[in-house]
Amino acid sequence: MRHLPLSALQQRFWYLCTAYPGDASPILVLNWRLLGPLDVPAWQAAVSAVVDRHESLRTGFVLRDGEPVQVVMPPAGIDTAVVDLRGHPQDEREARAAELLSARTHRLLDLTGEPLVGSCLLRLADDHHVWCFTMHHLLADGASLRIVGREIRAGYPAALDGTKPDLPELELQYGDFALWQAQQDQAGDLAYWRERLAGASQLQLPTDLPRPPEKSAHSAEHIHQMSPELAGQVVELSRTARCTPFMVLLAALQVLLRERSGQDDFCVGTPVAGRVRAEFEPVVGLFANTLALRADLSGDPSFAELLKRTRSTVIGGLQRQSAPLGRVIAALGVPRDPGRTQLFDVVFSMRNDTPVSVSQLGPLRVEGFPHGHAKVLHDLVFDIWRLDESGLRAGIRYDTALFRPDTVDAMARRYEQILSAAVARPGDRLSELVASHG
Repeated sequence: MRHLPLSALQQRFWYLCTAYPGDASPILVLNWRLLGPLDVPAWQAAVSAVVDRHESLRTGFVLRDGEPVQVVMPPAGIDTAVVDLRGHPQDEREARAAELLSARTHRLLDLTGEPLVGSCLLRLADDHHVWCFTMHHLLADGASLRIVGREIRAGYPAALDGTKPDLPELELQYGDFALWQAQQDQAGDLAYWRERLAGASQLQLPTDLPRPPEKSAHSAEHIHQMSPELAGQVVELSRTARCTPFMVLLAALQVLLRERSGQDDFCVGTPVAGRVRAEFEPVVGLFANTLALRADLSGDPSFAELLKRTRSTVIGGLQRQSAPLGRVIAALGVPRDPGRTQLFDVVFSMRNDTPVSVSQLGPLRVEGFPHGHAKVLHDLVFDIWRLDESGLRAGIRYDTALFRPDTVDAMARRYEQILSAAVARPGDRLSELVASHG
């Protein structure tokens, strides 16, 4: 067994898990619908091969003198439980599968007493299965889900043939990242964030319901589709303004948040991959960091001017992204509040992958199974996918203890209005953009 310290990112999530013990949101999930003939032993072998390949998927935690330490167990595969739902009426199997997956992805885990990785197959028919793979966020991040998916796609055909998948050897494991990170001098990065975020105000969005004293574990997602024409306009403005579509979309969100809160100064969180060395690209682990991007909408600037400010903020943050959020918060001395997350309650991300993947593994068709996904720690999380053929797709996850569905729907529609006005007339001041689409 290999004993290692926690990375700074793991320390942050350990705090979140202990500060919000009723929230199961740190569970990541990969749900696939498998249509066609499935060789269950080969699938189980492929999953076990992925777990054996990555130390992070064989990691547990123990407390030593009250502090957590990660323990890497030797390769031993993983049991993929098979649950047969064919005894249920056919029209009830889908709902039953969703219920079972929701229970798996929202249950509370004992971080020092049970496995933090799980795999199960639900059999809805002879040629219809649903596979669920769960990982605690202490072990992995969103990019890790894509790595697991890619290696399963390589491993299943190899398991059918009785061969090994054609994957390169891993030069490093996640524990090597934790040790490497501990040796880095982050004084310069932390000094940047202390100066950049000094005196920043927490966003005070109006809520439909009073904020509970402790963070809620209940959330939902609202999907809002925007047109291909608007997506094209966002891209065109990003070219003429010498920025990125992400910056345009973030600036529009800042305008929406300003309109709802009345604040010119607040922070929005955004995730970054955090895989700063090429050797870490194929490794499953918790590399993703979150940047606190401070919005500056003072002086009623034009949207073009706001874009310049946002561009500067994003570039500066990316250049200093190696400083883990937890250390930034500690350096700033941000007080802890069990009712909300520190520095920011709204997170924004732009994704280039499609939200539901479809692929073929020989005769087996693989689709996403969009049920049973885990919760989120923040009040609002804006995920925007750029889909060239169908425009922009916004997924807004929200805390149902704070917001009602109709409010979130209204926010999504208002965001589209603001974005449309901004890309059409970037020279207008923000007050003019908002008034023209009020």
